[in-house]
Amino acid sequence: MDYTITFYLGILIIILLFLMERIAFFKDEEFLRAVRDTMGKDRMSLAKRREKPIRGIIWERSLRKMNFLSINFKDYHVKDITDLRHFKNVETIILTYMGDNEEEKILENWHFVKNFKNLRRVQLYHLKINSDVKAACSNARVFID
Repeated sequence: MDYTITFYLGILIIILLFLMERIAFFKDEEFLRAVRDTMGKDRMSLAKRREKPIRGIIWERSLRKMNFLSINFKDYHVKDITDLRHFKNVETIILTYMGDNEEEKILENWHFVKNFKNLRRVQLYHLKINSDVKAACSNARVFID
């Protein structure tokens, strides 16, 4: 009897681990809020905000389908952009801070973007930029304003 319970408990744990690996977990709550508010089928854009935010689980495969990503850091106070790692197939990234001052230190963890194979265009507006930004996007056209 004990072996049967242990066996089924082990199977349940394996299934849960398999499912947990496919769920997108976000470090920054504001980044998660931006995804829930603006994610469509293949675009995540402030121009097309949802009437009702997405509820429930956000799957990694849904984020891999995104080819366009736009975030205004004035609307969403994102402090850590490492959650961009979920968008591995993105072609265009537009990051902006439409406020009075430039946003500082938001692009400190930008280095992982060099692993994005499909990235073709990066637009950065009103953000403090260092030389690493262009170096990390060697295959993409980078526009900085």
